[in-house]
Amino acid sequence: MGFKDLRDYLENMRSKGKLIEVEHEVDVNLEIAELGRRATYSHLPPLLFTRVKGYPGWKVLTNVYYSMEGIYELFGTKNLEGIADNFLASFGEVPITILDKAKSLPSLLKLGKYMPKGKKALFKEDKSLNLEALPATKTWPKDAGRYMTFSIVITKDPEKNTNNLSIYRVQILNEREALVHWQAFKRGSLAASKYRDLGLSKVPVAIVNGVDPIITFTAASPVPPGLDKYLFAGILRDEGVDVVELDNGILVPAHAESVLEGYVDLNDMRPEGPFGDHLGYYTPQDYYPVFKLEKAYVRENPIYHVTSVGKPPLEDTWIGKGVERIFLPFLKMIIPDLVDMNLPEYGLFTSIGIFSIRKRYPGQARRAMMSIWGTGQLSFLKLVIIVDSDVNIHDMNQVLYAIASTVDPQRDVMIVTNALNDSLDHTVPNPPLGSKMGIDATRKFKEELGKDWPEPVESDPDVVKRISEVWEKIASKWPSPPSR
Repeated sequence: MGFKDLRDYLENMRSKGKLIEVEHEVDVNLEIAELGRRATYSHLPPLLFTRVKGYPGWKVLTNVYYSMEGIYELFGTKNLEGIADNFLASFGEVPITILDKAKSLPSLLKLGKYMPKGKKALFKEDKSLNLEALPATKTWPKDAGRYMTFSIVITKDPEKNTNNLSIYRVQILNEREALVHWQAFKRGSLAASKYRDLGLSKVPVAIVNGVDPIITFTAASPVPPGLDKYLFAGILRDEGVDVVELDNGILVPAHAESVLEGYVDLNDMRPEGPFGDHLGYYTPQDYYPVFKLEKAYVRENPIYHVTSVGKPPLEDTWIGKGVERIFLPFLKMIIPDLVDMNLPEYGLFTSIGIFSIRKRYPGQARRAMMSIWGTGQLSFLKLVIIVDSDVNIHDMNQVLYAIASTVDPQRDVMIVTNALNDSLDHTVPNPPLGSKMGIDATRKFKEELGKDWPEPVESDPDVVKRISEVWEKIASKWPSPPSR
């Protein structure tokens, strides 16, 4: 399912006529980001810039995740939930957790095909390559400088040796130093805390760019802590990732276009930002640790992968929708009551979530809310709406009807204070702490309502049967109304 590397993906898109190669010279300062945003808003396929001002020999790629269609093309299927379903089905009965199941030898043998595999690197060390020599982009006019926006920051858990691949914005300071914006609760920051607990201030790190886009998708996904992200990438690709070990012990994809080897100095904290982020506003300066470059590697005729964030829907939106579908079967393992979820495009992925459940007992909706807020990055959601299983949560009119027809605000709205929110959220007074709201928009049991729930109106089936022929004749004389 996965591509051999980024070049294999681009050749695949080129063969389909879905790669826009831009020969006009463009600037990394604002121009590439502006063109990338316009392309995403217009649902155009990926853009490959072949002439980048001031960076001869480099090409810059953006807009890989340009729509849900782009996500489907990446995975070769529209049934994204089936990826996880097929993986789980290979174990027989559904496990409580993948990690519990993996403790048995038969399961470890099954996981073998998904594990990373040592291969020869396609990149070579380049002593002339440094951070300033990368065609990283400036996204918005008031950003603090040029940022790596789609590079993968790779760390290793010092206790469990699990590999973490994450997308963090990285602000370039000079040729050898950059700031890594890993927020509290993110896996890189959690690993850093473990290094500090061990009395270590230097965290071995690699920053890679230009890989199979499914690996980049994995890096941007909220894979639970403790689960190796190379393993998860292997699950999504249906084969393990080819890797090579750097001198600092970090495993990196063997086919990466560029690799930066070094460490993050936890004792060197400097102000990062401002940066125009996915909420559509500039986030103010805050202190983050410095990455210090030791060695750099690159392939011949390298390609640099970037993205631009801002008001939705941009690339992060469609990654979020892909994550929603792929992770749903895993989430159902944790919350068995769950039927479906919708993280709306304009809900900023970590702000608003709508969930449907099979309601069987009073108080179940509130229990589901608390389970959702206790699960990975769903804990960042500011607003959680719970509806019954017969509500199509991807139809906002049905969701609004459910709220209007089932909710008494005093009884059915729950406010949680001093909870962990997205640290980029400018609406809260003391980030990352803020408040959350849960809305129980399910039909109520007698214990919840104080009386029986009213009977819904339904047509008489005999009347429906008798008038169907008449209705067909009436409807055939008029065009269908425009879709809303």
